[in-house]
Amino acid sequence: MSDGYLNHQLECPFCATVRLRIPDDAGPDTAITCSDCGQFLGLWDDLQTDFARQGGTNGIFRIDKGRIKRLA
Repeated sequence: MSDGYLNHQLECPFCATVRLRIPDDAGPDTAITCSDCGQFLGLWDDLQTDFARQGGTNGIFRIDKGRIKRLA
């Protein structure tokens, strides 16, 4: 994480947003796309691994039902 913002695979390189379209039944090999522009962002397992690598599971953010949530 740099400058307090999540980066890497979670941010869409096409429209610079962090809005993931994640199906309710997403598995490790599910293709995840940008909710704004529809471009492919990566596989669900890879995106979760990238999020964890940035401190997402040990920091102030976590993935909760496909949404990035700030912990109180």
